[in-house]
Amino acid sequence: MKVIRKEQALEVWKHVDIVVAGGGPAGVGAAVSAARQGKKVLLLEKRAYLGGNITACYVENCNYFLKGTGFESEGIYAEIEKKCYEKYGNDNLRERNKTCFSSEYLKVFLDEFVQEAGVEILFHSFVNEVIMEKDRIAAILIQTKKGPMAVTADIYIDTTGDGDVAFAAGIPYEQGRKEDGLCQPGTVSLRLSGADTNALLQNGDRLSEIGRIFKEDYRAGRTGLPCKRQDLPFGRLTGGGVISYVNYSCCYGLDPTDPGDLTKGELECRQYVMDIYRYLKEHFEELKGIEVASISPEIGFRDSRRILGKYYLTIEDMESQRHFDDVIAVFPRFYDMLAPDAYMDGDGRVEGKGYKGHIYEPVVDKRTFEIPYGSLLPVSVTNLLTAGRCISADHVAESGVRAISLCMMTGEAAGMAAALAVRDQVTPAEISVKELQTMLKQQNRLLPV
Repeated sequence: MKVIRKEQALEVWKHVDIVVAGGGPAGVGAAVSAARQGKKVLLLEKRAYLGGNITACYVENCNYFLKGTGFESEGIYAEIEKKCYEKYGNDNLRERNKTCFSSEYLKVFLDEFVQEAGVEILFHSFVNEVIMEKDRIAAILIQTKKGPMAVTADIYIDTTGDGDVAFAAGIPYEQGRKEDGLCQPGTVSLRLSGADTNALLQNGDRLSEIGRIFKEDYRAGRTGLPCKRQDLPFGRLTGGGVISYVNYSCCYGLDPTDPGDLTKGELECRQYVMDIYRYLKEHFEELKGIEVASISPEIGFRDSRRILGKYYLTIEDMESQRHFDDVIAVFPRFYDMLAPDAYMDGDGRVEGKGYKGHIYEPVVDKRTFEIPYGSLLPVSVTNLLTAGRCISADHVAESGVRAISLCMMTGEAAGMAAALAVRDQVTPAEISVKELQTMLKQQNRLLPV
């Protein structure tokens, strides 16, 4: 059976220079950098707040892997990190991940920060439909409580994470591993209150020790827990006994773009949340008084669609430290992929490419990789840019591309590129990349050009 969708003429609700779809780290970077170039920017976000997985999924440990490496945050991300701490403080007592964000304070901070740049925000706005004119997006349709609303712009930037705008525009994409299409698992995080902060800090980082004990118990079959996740990362620890997140409850084999799979993941993961809560409360004296403070509002994903672009970034490019003339971001060599098939007994080496267990490669010396501008330019739509984890790259490369601060860096580049395209009345593919690189370097971005 099929239904026929009735044709509907829509008034254009608003025209702006640049529309940014998706208010996560990439979207914030794109919107702010474009607005600071004097362009009229509309930032659309499906949730009620900005920040993406940092705020919606409690993933506050954004740059923990830079500690002790000599690398530092750059660009708009570094600015947010500094200003947010100055305004709201840092209540984290753990030394291991001292530069965590507090996701609740970050929500408020980003409201202010983005608007101060001159960006217009529209929450509760889900974009999954576009109107095409040949190879250009003529309008995007926002799904709202009042029905669809049409918005037009000169340039569009897809920072939805899932590449929703690019998908709606019919651009080819890849998803998951090459052999079977499996993506990394979806996770629903847990926030706890009532922890014994003093006891947890008495002899070093007790939370890290609890994570190690859990992994040993899981592998020995002593936990009795059904979730296949073996790692147990913890977030901030506050003087009030709050553990800001327990990143554990994972559901494997999901398609992050399928509503049925999303529903399955939410239902399954909330059961795992209660499992790990009870396990921690029963097994560790410092946690016997804990309560569930909150469960993250939605399941979070590490990868889904990767939109095919004018350049297809590979893990071989990244491992060989290939230099690109159109480089727009340089990042420390760091990869993190949870095993898509739940096989967690691998050695963590990138050579396994996600087929021999998880991948976890920490920063090594001064090794870096580069992101080329061509990976932000979709192959078949001329007035669209992508940024964040949906840029053009292979599945293993995405395990490095998806780093939260790097997503903001690619967003920052996309926003500046869009501003140049509007200024010069050209497509994003036709801008001066040299000028783009110069502008990025002026914004505390380290580029080898």
